[in-house]
Amino acid sequence: MENTKRKRGFTLVELITVIAMLLLLMGAVTSSVSGARRRAKIQQAISEAQELTNAILAYENFANPGEASPLESKATGQGWKEAGESDLSFVLGKEAMPNGREGNVPVLFNGAVRGGKIRDPWGNPYRFRIMSSDVDQDDQAGNVSDSAFMLPNINRIPASEVN
Repeated sequence: MENTKRKRGFTLVELITVIAMLLLLMGAVTSSVSGARRRAKIQQAISEAQELTNAILAYENFANPGEASPLESKATGQGWKEAGESDLSFVLGKEAMPNGREGNVPVLFNGAVRGGKIRDPWGNPYRFRIMSSDVDQDDQAGNVSDSAFMLPNINRIPASEVN
C-alpha cells in the first residue's frame, strides 16, 4: 500500500485571483492619494499667495500717515514679474527700513526660495505685480497661466486728508 501524501497549496487560479484583487485595491488607494496630493498642492499655492500678498501689504504699513507709500518705488507697472529674491527682498528681511527709519525690515514672508525665485509647489516661480494706479477689467485678467497674484491699488491717505 503506497501512502501518497498530497501537498496542500494554492492553485494557480487562486494565486492569480488574489494578485488581481490586490492590484485593484492598490489602484484605488493610489488614485485617492494622488487626488489628495493634488488638492493639497493647490491649497498650499493659494495659502502662499495670500501670505505673500499680506506680507507685501504689511510692508506698506511701515509708512507713517501722510507719507508716501514704500510700495510706490516697488510698483511693477502693468507687467507681471517673477517673484525673485531680489525683487521681494523687502518682505524677506533683507532690506533696510523704508522712509529713513532705523534697522532692517523684519521677515514678513518665510517662503521657499530656490534658485533665487520664490516658487510654488510645482516648482514654478510665483508671478506678481504691484499696481500704483487704478486697475481696470483688462488688467485684472492678467492672462497668466502660472501661479500669480496681484496686489490691490496702493491706497495711502494723502497728506492733505491727515488730521
